[in-house]
Amino acid sequence: MSKIEQVGFIGLGLMGTSMSNNLLKAGFKVKGYDPLPGAGDGIKPNGGEVVPTPGQTGDGSQLVIVMVPDVPEVDAVLNGDDGLLKSPGEGRVVMVMCTIDPGAVLKFAEQARAAGWGYVDSPVGRTADDAREGTSMFMVAGSVEDKATVMPALEAMGTEIIDCGDVGHGMTCKVVNNFMSTVGAVMVAEALRLAESGGVGPDKALEVINGTIAGNGHSKVHFPNKALAGNLNPGFAVKHARKDVNIARTVMEREGFPCYTAKAALEAYDAALERGHGDNDWSDLYNVVNDIWAENRKG
Repeated sequence: MSKIEQVGFIGLGLMGTSMSNNLLKAGFKVKGYDPLPGAGDGIKPNGGEVVPTPGQTGDGSQLVIVMVPDVPEVDAVLNGDDGLLKSPGEGRVVMVMCTIDPGAVLKFAEQARAAGWGYVDSPVGRTADDAREGTSMFMVAGSVEDKATVMPALEAMGTEIIDCGDVGHGMTCKVVNNFMSTVGAVMVAEALRLAESGGVGPDKALEVINGTIAGNGHSKVHFPNKALAGNLNPGFAVKHARKDVNIARTVMEREGFPCYTAKAALEAYDAALERGHGDNDWSDLYNVVNDIWAENRKG
């Protein structure tokens, strides 16, 4: 594998722009693509180049990172008319960092290898703020050689890199992590509503919860700093949380074991989407639960 000097970056949203800028600051050249007009403007001040098609991100790049919403978008940028895999990989590596179904990871890896590309899945842990500060965590998976190739780029974008094993294992770890986290957000929202229905304010309920094994990141940091503080700017949007818990449900059903909590959590996220909360921070589930509670009381 070649030493990485230039990185192609497909998907220049909030996370992609921050990660691209960290690559640029570390001395890598970046050639980026995003279908939305103006989405690439955020990398230009640091020397990033924006190209009109996903396939062109591979021109001169030893590594191409894919950070788009879900499986259809990954398929389009890899296999579409102007897709990356239309050109021979010649030993270069494509690294998919968005959260998608692990089964799709294996399919895309097979397609990449058939075109001569190496393949790594390395989904991102932590928040958009961490992506901006370069303190992300990555769950990297692939062949030993491919993982070694992408390591300098990962080190430029984050502070913790966990080797999860073979292709697909990184995405499986991410799905497990996000399943617990997305379901946990629903649980905290309902717990706070339960406390308030008994006359206990959220601050006092959180004091109790955080002093016991029930305490977790949602109750210690996330809800207090987001929904309870009136800040619904998305560190992680409701619509993305819904997608991730649905991935977990899909995997569970495919493997034939129960997914009671995932189905229940999906009902909560669907209620939030139906009420127009999809673009808000996922702690906004607290307000959704409160609204439904108030409506039920009136009924």
